[in-house]
Amino acid sequence: MWHEISFARGMPALFVPFKKKYGTPLRLLLFLAVAPFLAANSLSAAQLPPHVTDQPLELHRYPLTEVGTELGKFVDEKFTSLRNQGIEPFANYWGTYLANPIGGNQQGTAWAQLLVFGTEIHFDNYGWQGGSIFISATDFAGTNLSQKVGNVFTLSQAVVIKDFNLYSLYFKQAFWDDKLEFRLGRLSAGQVFASLPIMGLPVGGAVNGNPTSLFTNSPFHATGVASWAAYTKYLPTPETYVQAGIFQASPQLGNPANHGVNFSIQRGDGELLMFEAGWLPKFGATDAKTLTDKADGKKQVVPANPGLPGQYTFGAYYSNYTFATFSGGVEHNTYGFYAQAQQMLWRSAANSNHTFTVWGGLTYSPQEEIALLPLMGYGGVVWQGLIPTRDKDSALLNYYIGGFSSSYARQQAQAGAGWATTETVLEASYCIQLAENFQFQPDLQWVINPGGFSGIPNALVVGFQVSALF
Repeated sequence: MWHEISFARGMPALFVPFKKKYGTPLRLLLFLAVAPFLAANSLSAAQLPPHVTDQPLELHRYPLTEVGTELGKFVDEKFTSLRNQGIEPFANYWGTYLANPIGGNQQGTAWAQLLVFGTEIHFDNYGWQGGSIFISATDFAGTNLSQKVGNVFTLSQAVVIKDFNLYSLYFKQAFWDDKLEFRLGRLSAGQVFASLPIMGLPVGGAVNGNPTSLFTNSPFHATGVASWAAYTKYLPTPETYVQAGIFQASPQLGNPANHGVNFSIQRGDGELLMFEAGWLPKFGATDAKTLTDKADGKKQVVPANPGLPGQYTFGAYYSNYTFATFSGGVEHNTYGFYAQAQQMLWRSAANSNHTFTVWGGLTYSPQEEIALLPLMGYGGVVWQGLIPTRDKDSALLNYYIGGFSSSYARQQAQAGAGWATTETVLEASYCIQLAENFQFQPDLQWVINPGGFSGIPNALVVGFQVSALF
């Protein structure tokens, strides 16, 4: 679900495209059969990705429809039973089939699937208020169509680190009614930084979870790759937050051979420091109230108005890691900034499920000698309830553009590959909510200048995504 770039000891190397997915169909069926029993006997982890707003703003989980399946009901019932005991399991599956009949370096097809599962054990039931243990794992199988097309913005969000990997394993402690939170252990920067709820919806991996540029320009990591870290978040008010974290930067991160269980800290490892501040307004929201008519004393209940929710964030990062420059030297520090937001602009008075939301963001990394994508922009719109009889479906139109650094472009030109300028992707998608737990999402992407090179034909990518979220 996220595009992951790993930095081998001082050398930026494209590791494996990243975003939200899962193992083989057989692995999935086996997991669903034993998940309730595994969760009841294991240490645990929480939902993906844990963030300031854990659920996309009214865009993900919906009441069960008539299409609901017995499998969904069964798993939900078992998970609910465990949650009542302080054990909160989750299991999410994404599978994507994509083909590029036109353009790219070559035509082809690709199937990719990702399973993310885990659980969180809350200590409240055992007398420890606000404490919990979180554990999760990922399982990926399939291929990456971007390797055939030749583009940088991964075409499938399901492409992450290969095979089975231990992901998060950390302790969390909350204070003051969750106004202050600490996490310590193994987690990824992408779980808690540089993410908007709405960024979990696209099929493409350009921003699914986190913007690609953070992976290419720094030792930022996400789904399937965790490091030693310490993280804290504070909510001064219900509508504002600040958060900061320190994460291990190491060439061992993202090595498939380690399967996420190499916990060593070695000479030459560095740190990644992250900071983010955010505002979470709900314009026009009101509480339910009761009005009394002075003339006859009759009471009238005015229902609550959920308003128009939004999220506005600004973040920065700094790393003391060692990076190879495009001209052949080394540089020891990197830094950058990002700003992104989503805002619901309209909600139907007749049907609150019908909404229109806009979103967008920008990342900036000024060091062109080591930053592959110094500037990246992205944005789009989401219309939920576009088709009147499909209240929970969402139509998406998105735009992603990344500008390659002049130092990288010069290096490529000297190697005879051409001068890299910008890569642009236009994505149109329609998410069909089959039931509370199941989605089907046809998708179309148009890739302009794959890899930033005008010599590679623009590519048309068509396909679909299926997902199961518990």
